[in-house]
Amino acid sequence: MDKVWNIIIAGVGGQGVVTIARILAESALASGYRVKTTDIVGGAQRGGAILSHVRFGNYVYSSIVPDGFADIVVGIEPMEALRTSLQYLRQDGIVIFNEKPVYPLTVQLKQQKYPPLDEIKSALTTIAKKAFAVNAYELAISAGSSLAAGTVLLGVMKAVSDIPIPKHNFQAAIEGMFAEKVAKINIRAFEAGFSKGLELSNQLK
Repeated sequence: MDKVWNIIIAGVGGQGVVTIARILAESALASGYRVKTTDIVGGAQRGGAILSHVRFGNYVYSSIVPDGFADIVVGIEPMEALRTSLQYLRQDGIVIFNEKPVYPLTVQLKQQKYPPLDEIKSALTTIAKKAFAVNAYELAISAGSSLAAGTVLLGVMKAVSDIPIPKHNFQAAIEGMFAEKVAKINIRAFEAGFSKGLELSNQLK
């Protein structure tokens, strides 16, 4: 595979952005690709924005996805999905995003307004070739923990894209990263996301 896959995981501190990127990177490594990653953190422990870049292929020379080159943006927070897509997503790219907002302190203090979710969805639909909105928190809770929302979105990504990583490598990466009980929750979350992704893809046909 000469193509280099460029994927960005976007969210805020506490959402497990780096962990989700690591699962993706380990899955790509297990599939035989060279992988480079980097994290861009802005006050993450205080709910600030965080981006994790993941690039993989047979030849990868930089860990940073160039502007306008992301094949996929996975947004665990909707506004961060929009910000990231505006800068990084390619014209024929895909965005998968969680519908549940995390309001920054400035919004909580009524110093700024958070855009309505419908406006964010509309903008992402305009920017991306395909945009998939998912209530990842609801699916994660059903799987056993709201903390698995990012893993839900990985499952959606696998279902709606032609990313060349087998499902079993995602599952193996999850099992290798977490203790048994947490791994089982995250595998259920991944499968729930995968099923939801298939449902969303069928709706587009």
